[in-house]
Amino acid sequence: MNLTKGAAIRLTIIFIFLGLGGAYSWKILLNPASLEQAEAQAKLLEQIYVNGNYLEAFLWFCFAIGFAVNAGKTSGKTRINRLITTLIFLLFGGSDIVEVQTGAWWSPWWLFVWKASCVLSMAILFWVYLRDRPLANKP
Repeated sequence: MNLTKGAAIRLTIIFIFLGLGGAYSWKILLNPASLEQAEAQAKLLEQIYVNGNYLEAFLWFCFAIGFAVNAGKTSGKTRINRLITTLIFLLFGGSDIVEVQTGAWWSPWWLFVWKASCVLSMAILFWVYLRDRPLANKP
């Protein structure tokens, strides 16, 4: 494998930082006082995870409200697409609230299917938007 000098330097730096992180984690495991600190950090990270998911759900709900308001200003096929998008964003926000209760986005299996369905639906709706949007340069 041929690596440029810059790539070799960056990889070396990454490996050094990974090694330092590993050595630091061993220091925590061998020191009982550090173990208490690690537990406190774990609780803090869990609280950040919970609050982050609630914040994410709030953002998806805000997007849903924006699409609902936009649907009220449009008509026809565009209105239907915006209302479907509103529903998808509401469902996706709801899945984040359920994720807080279960502790993982992949477990239970139906939560993963729920989230994957929402993401797939968003991708399809984005494709429909790109396909149907008015283009100034359209012949």
